[in-house]
Amino acid sequence: LHPADPYARARHRAWIEFGSATLNAIGRFYSASTEAGFLAESSALSAMFDRLEAELADEPGGPWFASKHFSLVDAVYGPVFRYLDVFDRIGDFGILDGKPLVRAWRKALSERPSIRQAVAPDYPQRLHAFLQAKGSHLSGLIRQNNPATALRPARSA
Repeated sequence: LHPADPYARARHRAWIEFGSATLNAIGRFYSASTEAGFLAESSALSAMFDRLEAELADEPGGPWFASKHFSLVDAVYGPVFRYLDVFDRIGDFGILDGKPLVRAWRKALSERPSIRQAVAPDYPQRLHAFLQAKGSHLSGLIRQNNPATALRPARSA
């Protein structure tokens, strides 16, 4: 799951660290207590995905981070995109606006069985409940949402 080439392997390790930093930014986003803090964290998170978009442009041929080969970098971003899946059902925060390569990568990861099956089927509902109980600005947005946008259990295929 790591490239054989030492330079490519080091690059992948750097992007794995960036994935950890992205998860930390997601935590700041959903924990922001004020609207101003929430908007600032949303902007910072979007900027992180701008960097990923630029990196993915250098690796044409997808669908994975390293083009045609699934790697540890892809595995790191599965949880990142799971958060965004739930955020998208709460509201349109524009985090991935103008990032078609990141969106395509996200879609490919969401369709990969190992990524899909890494969490329980009720994970989106559990994350939603956690976010709602957080006492943050995002929690307030969840409470303001129309019941029609509330998360429902995933339908089985």
